[in-house]
Amino acid sequence: MAPRVPSAGGLLVLLALSAGPVRGQGAEADPPAPPVIGVIEVVGREVFDERGGGLFAPHRIANRIHVRTREHIIRRELLFETGDAFDRELIDQTERNLRSLWFLRDARVETTEVDEDLDGRPERVDAVVTTWDRWSLAPRVDFSQVHDRTIWEIGASEKNLLGFGKAITVSHRQNLDRVTDRVRYEDPQLLGSNAGLAASIADLSDGHERLLTMDRGYLSLRDPWAFSAGLVSILRTEPIVEHGVEVERLPIRGDFVDVEVGRALLRGDTHAVRAHGAYRSHEVQVGADDRDYSGPEVGLRSVTHRFVRLTHVNQFERTEDFNLGTESHAVLRLSAPAFGGRDAVFLSVGHRHGLRLRDDHFVVLGVGFDGRRERGAWRNSVAAVNARYLRKHSPRTAFVGKLDYRHGRDFDPEVQLRLGAETGLRGYPVRQFTGTRSLLLTIEERAFFADDVWQLFSFGVAGFVDSGFVWPAGTPVDLGDLRTGVGVSLLVGSHRLASRGGVRFDLGYALDPVVGFDGRPKRWVGAAFSDIVF
Repeated sequence: MAPRVPSAGGLLVLLALSAGPVRGQGAEADPPAPPVIGVIEVVGREVFDERGGGLFAPHRIANRIHVRTREHIIRRELLFETGDAFDRELIDQTERNLRSLWFLRDARVETTEVDEDLDGRPERVDAVVTTWDRWSLAPRVDFSQVHDRTIWEIGASEKNLLGFGKAITVSHRQNLDRVTDRVRYEDPQLLGSNAGLAASIADLSDGHERLLTMDRGYLSLRDPWAFSAGLVSILRTEPIVEHGVEVERLPIRGDFVDVEVGRALLRGDTHAVRAHGAYRSHEVQVGADDRDYSGPEVGLRSVTHRFVRLTHVNQFERTEDFNLGTESHAVLRLSAPAFGGRDAVFLSVGHRHGLRLRDDHFVVLGVGFDGRRERGAWRNSVAAVNARYLRKHSPRTAFVGKLDYRHGRDFDPEVQLRLGAETGLRGYPVRQFTGTRSLLLTIEERAFFADDVWQLFSFGVAGFVDSGFVWPAGTPVDLGDLRTGVGVSLLVGSHRLASRGGVRFDLGYALDPVVGFDGRPKRWVGAAFSDIVF
């Protein structure tokens, strides 16, 4: 990644520019004051809408059982209040923040100009905040079949407890590596604040996980500060795979303590520059290797907003927000014996940039580097390049292209890059290709042909071509090694019942099949996954 992060001198220049010209004789008159926010009305919609002759009996019963999100929970998320100067960015960011809440399926903030002055300019803007609830109490059933491997989960969750936005989930899950029994609690408005709390306890078939985090992120580009703190403890084994077959398991024990405080250095209508300081204590043991890294961290991030709103990309008719602005970051973390850790330097840099051709036709490019400098060499480092392409031919069709290249160096023993049916190379067995450098190319045409059938399900289809490979250490990257698969997918979603994008059923055909243990080529691989991802 070739990040463009402001240097200290660059920040001084930016600060000077942000101050604007000094007003002197002959300067233009002050611009007229913006209108103020007037009446704010909050309207909450039920899970199921009345249409035509009314609701079906099951829908009416569901609406009566469901506890609608309470008005004060929505009002706490508003970035404006009566009497504030009207600010379009805060209005739009409020919409995006509300749509990100797991118990809402959509949100809109509509404004109306009233009370014009003598020059015809509005003096007041009234706002109507409309939210649509999602069904929050449900059994949790998740099933994915990837070739001959099954991933499944069963449990129950309440994502909007008594209308207060709290979530509690109890689940039993079997994935490719282990069986997990988990209880998780999440509160996005801890004690009526904008801070969120998450707590999770999980017993694994090969260990345990414990998590407690508190987070208050930046609420908007104008927000001056943020903080986070977390405690995590893990005990598990990590599989090492060769050609899709597990050959070894490495025991891992880790205890993590993180405290971070962020401060905005520059705040504007569409741009912000933010710095953070943190202390991280990470005590990890992998096999017989003790990896204790503890010390301070500093970082700088530049963010520009240029959002577009689209539907029928990943989540059927649900509104999605895509940022076509830029984002750059640079983070430096030190570890030293004085802090109880080994001597090491961690570096993370990255840049992401959107190229907008139209609102529904764009490219998002990203580069990045993450690594650890230890004993005079870079270890466990990955340089990455990625691109995402989207073109909407019509409101219900979308062409998606993806490119992901990762170049790893001197990995820790438990770290591998993997490609197979479960990681985007459809048509090939699970974890078929492993190594230190990977390339994955995907093109996919999606057509969403039925929305909100019986207010329950939406349907679509897709055709795809995937091509990729993973090169082991010491092997040169050769595009002739790429393996290609083609196939079709059935897309099923429900924005009223599910918080995730949907379920994708893939059937892939390998143009360059691998040979199984029985000596026969494997060409067809079926898979079912939760989520459709751009």
